[in-house]
Amino acid sequence: MFKPVLLFLLLTSCYYIPAYTQQKDSIDKALIVNWFQDQQYEQAASYLQSRVNPANTNHLALLGYAYYQWGKWPETVHTYQQILQLDSQHISAHQYLAAIYMQQESPGSAIPHYQKLISLRPQQALYYRQLGFAYFAARKQDSGFACLQKAYALNPSDAKVVARLAEEWMDQQRYAAADSVLQPYLATDSLQTSVIIPAIKNAFYRKDYTQAIALGQRLIRLKVISATAYTYVAAACYYNKQYQECIYVNDFLTIQQLNSEATMYYAAMACTALKDYTRSNELLQLCIDLSKSKSLDDYYTAMGANYENVGSYKKATACLDTAYYLFHSPLRQYSIARIYDQYLRDPAAAKRYYRRYLLLAERKEEDPAVSKYVQRRLGEMEKRK
Repeated sequence: MFKPVLLFLLLTSCYYIPAYTQQKDSIDKALIVNWFQDQQYEQAASYLQSRVNPANTNHLALLGYAYYQWGKWPETVHTYQQILQLDSQHISAHQYLAAIYMQQESPGSAIPHYQKLISLRPQQALYYRQLGFAYFAARKQDSGFACLQKAYALNPSDAKVVARLAEEWMDQQRYAAADSVLQPYLATDSLQTSVIIPAIKNAFYRKDYTQAIALGQRLIRLKVISATAYTYVAAACYYNKQYQECIYVNDFLTIQQLNSEATMYYAAMACTALKDYTRSNELLQLCIDLSKSKSLDDYYTAMGANYENVGSYKKATACLDTAYYLFHSPLRQYSIARIYDQYLRDPAAAKRYYRRYLLLAERKEEDPAVSKYVQRRLGEMEKRK
């Protein structure tokens, strides 16, 4: 979408009214210009609402723009639809409606407007790019790909088109084709990170590890953060036996406070290759910690509850035991004890887990009400001996 300033210039420059019409015009253009410049869109919209001539597309365009910048999308849509009823070829109306529908994640509604824009301006590369992205959002890959190719033919210096077209070629495993759009672009603009990142990925797939590393070093100099890109760079370093560079990539991400499990793994393997086994194990332990999602505790516990509800008590305790092994929550020991106590009728196992819970709960300051119940229950079980 155009920047607000450019849109403002577009609207004000096209707001031409013949002299005989100006005498009857109820809108103070200078006042509207000042409100737009000061980004006082609510005031502009409120002023225009009672003064707009519904048969005047210039009036409606000003009101639609004010609504859009104010964030009143339903009103914006209604206003631009009014414009199209008067003039079906109104460029700005189609642009704004398409942009709104895309932001509302309704690409199917945006596509006809982009198609109309292309029919009105068939040599405008931007419209092909926008239509292509709308097709992709609507999961019409072939149509989107065709539009990107047309956009690239019209403007090969569009970074967004180059990056997405390269990704599409890579998805088809046509790495030479991806390179055919990436390298010409980088030859003219070597600092565009949105193109460097897919170029790293493509170089890795082509097993040109030297180029992948060189591009990765460029990203590091630019202080760009991309976990995905650096995963390919670290892997390229490792496979190219540039072990210190591999470790450096991981250290860079760590300094940037981005812990990447994949780059950390390659750094660990690089340490192993350098016979620094202590450091390698430290990194591998961090990898293990990162791979253990905190949600796993909830998943295993919920699965255990399901097994308990259907009477599969051994499976329930196995799930709870796994949850405890991964995250060491004392409550999992309590839950296992309760199942052995209430359902499996195994007092020896129940007491063992109850005692484990009390020991762990004391260290972690667990719910005192649960601990009180466990102590009372252990006392009852001891009296039954």
